[in-house]
Amino acid sequence: MIVLPDGRRLAYDDVGAPDGVPLVYVHGTPDSRLSRHPDDGIAASEGVRLVALDRPGTGASDPHPDATLVSLGHDIALLLDHLQLSETLLLGWSSGGLSALAAAAVLGDRVGALGLVAPIPPVEAYRDAALVASLGPERRAFVELALELPPAELAVEVAPFLVPLPLDPELALEHVLDGAGERGREELATVPGAAAQLARGLAASVAQGTAGLRHDLELQLEPGLDLAVISTAVRTFHGGADGVSPPLVGSWLVSHLANAVLDLSEGASHHLLFPRWGGILRALRRDAAM
Repeated sequence: MIVLPDGRRLAYDDVGAPDGVPLVYVHGTPDSRLSRHPDDGIAASEGVRLVALDRPGTGASDPHPDATLVSLGHDIALLLDHLQLSETLLLGWSSGGLSALAAAAVLGDRVGALGLVAPIPPVEAYRDAALVASLGPERRAFVELALELPPAELAVEVAPFLVPLPLDPELALEHVLDGAGERGREELATVPGAAAQLARGLAASVAQGTAGLRHDLELQLEPGLDLAVISTAVRTFHGGADGVSPPLVGSWLVSHLANAVLDLSEGASHHLLFPRWGGILRALRRDAAM
C-alpha cells in the first residue's frame, strides 16, 4: 500500500521474481488485483516481477471520484517512483486493457511494451458497425444502451448484473462460472484454482461497495483518448470465440496505433489470459527487447 500525494491509498501485490523485469498488471471489471493467474510462480519462472494493483475504488484502493480515463497512468507513475522503477511492461485484461492503454498514453517511454488481453476498446471503436455486429449479445446490448443512456445512468443499470449482492464465496464462484460461458469454463478448467481465484477477486472488487464499479463503467465510455501519442510496442491478444472483445476489436486497435500487432488464438474466448499466461509474459518480454 502506498499513500499518493492527494492522500488516496493505492493497494498492490509485488510478487514473482524480485529482480525480474517489472510488469504492472491491470485487472478488469468487476475484478481486483487478485483477478490474475493463481500461480505467481509462473511470473517468477519467466523472470517477471509482477506488480498487480487495485484500481481506485476497487479492492483496498481508495476511490478517486474525480478520475478520468487517463488518471490511472498518473497513479502508476507514482507507484513506479515509489518502487524505484524507471520502466515497466504493462498488461491489462478486459476493461483493464482500456485502462492500460490510457495509462500508456500518460507513461510514454516508461512503458517498454504493452499487452492487451481481450481488451475493451475506446468508445470511438463502437462507431464501426461491423465491429458492433461482431460482439456477443450481452456486450452488444451494453453498447446499444450506451447510445441511449448517459454514462452515469447506464452504470446504475448495469452494475447489479455484474456483481450480485449480497455476495458470498459460493455465489461468487457460481457467478464467475456462469459469466465465463462454456468455452471460458473450459479455459479456466485448464488452470487449477483459476475459477476460485477469480471468485476471490470478484468478492474483493466490491469490498467497499459498488460505487467504484459504477465509476469504472462510466470511464469505459469516456471519449477522447489520444491513441496517437502511444508509440510503444503493443500486442493485443484476442480469441476467435470471444464475444466481449472479438478479433475485429484487435483489428481496430492495430489500425489506430502506431506500433501494434494482433495476436489471435482462433478457438479462445475472453478467458484466454489464464491458459496463455506464461506465453503472454514471454511475448511482452520479447517485444520490449526488440
